Amino acid sequence: MMMDQALSTRKQRILHAVVSDYVTTAEPVGSQWLASRYDFGCRSATLRNEMCEMVEEGFLVQPHTSAGRIPTAAGYRYYVDRLMTPTLPDKPSRIAARRRLDRAAADVDNAIREACRLLAEITQYPSLASAPTSGEITLHRLFIAPAGARYVLLVLLLSTGHVENRIVELARTPSDREITTLAETLNRLLAGHSVHDLAAGLPQWRTLHSQGDDDNARRIYAAALQAAGSFTNEALIFEGASYMLRQREFRDLLRLEQLLSALMDTRAIVQVLRRIKTPEGVTVLIGPENQVEAMDECSLVTTRYQAGTEGYGYIGVLGPTRMDYDRAVAAVEMMADGLTAALARVSPLKLRAEG
Repeated sequence: MMMDQALSTRKQRILHAVVSDYVTTAEPVGSQWLASRYDFGCRSATLRNEMCEMVEEGFLVQPHTSAGRIPTAAGYRYYVDRLMTPTLPDKPSRIAARRRLDRAAADVDNAIREACRLLAEITQYPSLASAPTSGEITLHRLFIAPAGARYVLLVLLLSTGHVENRIVELARTPSDREITTLAETLNRLLAGHSVHDLAAGLPQWRTLHSQGDDDNARRIYAAALQAAGSFTNEALIFEGASYMLRQREFRDLLRLEQLLSALMDTRAIVQVLRRIKTPEGVTVLIGPENQVEAMDECSLVTTRYQAGTEGYGYIGVLGPTRMDYDRAVAAVEMMADGLTAALARVSPLKLRAEG
């Protein structure tokens, strides 16, 4: 079957009706049911013939001999690409979501997690979000402040708005002037570099090291590298996993166990997200398109959110292929926009004051 194969107007209406009813009832849809429920302007026998042709074309499948039809992955793909009408949550839900995101916006990680919770609640599907891609996260500036006789507080301000703090024990008590000089030197050498470069160690360290055998400088530098390294690991946030239990498709314990195992292996999900090349708009991966065997009967709806001027991550929902795509696509796009706006309000000055 050609993936760009066009359907007649009547077959498009049939596919739309079958998808809509199957999403709602989880029961195969028959021609008599369609004829009684919708005004197709023809008899059920005509609809049955059309549906038989759609089975041969790969858009529908008959799970049992005497049963009605259900959509295939290709049927869902046609529906999403050509027939879907994204439907936003009602206005009170949108207002409540925006307020909750605003309250969480003081902290980047809390904002991302809260967006995930909201998305799961709105869609009734498990939600996920990736941390902003570390390849594009840079060190904006670092700050050093006294924190005791031989301790300093090291604060890293990143391009995404994240703030990473470390208490560093020094070899000896530094003077205020030494702290100021160390901060200036480290900012000159490290600011503007990606966290990947920082975690790997920079050649600039040799310049600092050549200025003298300074244990204090080495310890602060090592702490800065360690803090940067925490952002080079791929991280995923999951919320609402219990919603999967409500789906009829996952009442089979073996199937549910396989899916949960795939979700716990964050590397598999990260690889799926990395294959998404579209920087804008919502991406819908249906069944085998995920390229993860345990997700063959799942759909992933996801899009990018922006974090700062350069960083970005993904937020989305995971559910059965029998997903309410109209609601899911609209909710994912809405939440990504809300999260981007919330993170844009986390200003460097505000973060510096909190650090």
